[in-house]
Amino acid sequence: MDVYNLHSMKKEESVSSPLSQIIGSEPAKKPALAVALGSFDGVHAGHSELISRAVDYAKAHGIYSAVWTFKDDSSALPKKNGRILTTLSEKLSLIASLGVDYALLEDFSHIRDYSPERFVNELLIERCGVVCAVCGFNFSFGKYGLGNCDTLRELMNPRECIVVPPVYKGGNLVSSSAIRLLIEAGETEKAADMLGRPFFIDFPVVHGKQLGRTIGIPTINQNFPEGHIIPKTGIYACTVEVGSSDNNGDIFLGVSNIGLRPTVDNTSNHINCETHIINYNGWLYGKDIKVSFYKRLRDEIKFPNIDSLKAQIERDISAAIEYFSDK
Repeated sequence: MDVYNLHSMKKEESVSSPLSQIIGSEPAKKPALAVALGSFDGVHAGHSELISRAVDYAKAHGIYSAVWTFKDDSSALPKKNGRILTTLSEKLSLIASLGVDYALLEDFSHIRDYSPERFVNELLIERCGVVCAVCGFNFSFGKYGLGNCDTLRELMNPRECIVVPPVYKGGNLVSSSAIRLLIEAGETEKAADMLGRPFFIDFPVVHGKQLGRTIGIPTINQNFPEGHIIPKTGIYACTVEVGSSDNNGDIFLGVSNIGLRPTVDNTSNHINCETHIINYNGWLYGKDIKVSFYKRLRDEIKFPNIDSLKAQIERDISAAIEYFSDK
């Protein structure tokens, strides 16, 4: 099990944590933990409610708060349904923003055959010192997913177990699966309502064909990691955060193209994200840049020539500025 101190960790870096020296030690030496349990892909509004309950309990009882989750979102995980919404570093950053002290990251292969009883008694109580476990209404655990929230409540007794009810937005149940469907359909505004924030990517800028610079509309290119969700192809009004990883950076408006760029690359089958950052012309190659998707403006179109493409991009820029002016 890896332990991340979420107050001091830096992006994509695991830090040495005092808690990591205590996990698995003698019970008398353990700090008490209130732990939120789950995979937390996307860290959506329902996850935020669940995690906040653990944080509130910890503060009220003068103990540490933590999340227990998996190190990755590989296909080996049970009930895997679609591509991931957040990378591990993004997930930890979002969880940290909710005021959590620690993240406990487990390798699924190490515990996949645990019975519900072993999961609670050996891992949560004996190894981690959990005095309060928080889970969602549909939480399952143990081999074959035989344990549920009622099982957890029974096994945690006399310790605390908090079961968080479902969260709804617009009459629809908030879930990672529902959000994936919305993003793949280009419904980024509805997805943002369920997430509690816009859907975003935060990937390195890679070299492209640099055509944008030759027509006065420079762009940055970002590739989607294998297994990551890809929004429906098309043009999106977005914001772009430009700055160091140590601060929030400056926010610029932008226009992103998710697709194959058929006008300039009609032989490619590789979908990427190409973004024009409005009123910005800096050097960003190799840097991780956060692009947040607000609204899908139109389909991706193949134009007869570069001049037609440039004219449409200029209209897209105007449409994005108008969209954000009403926010």
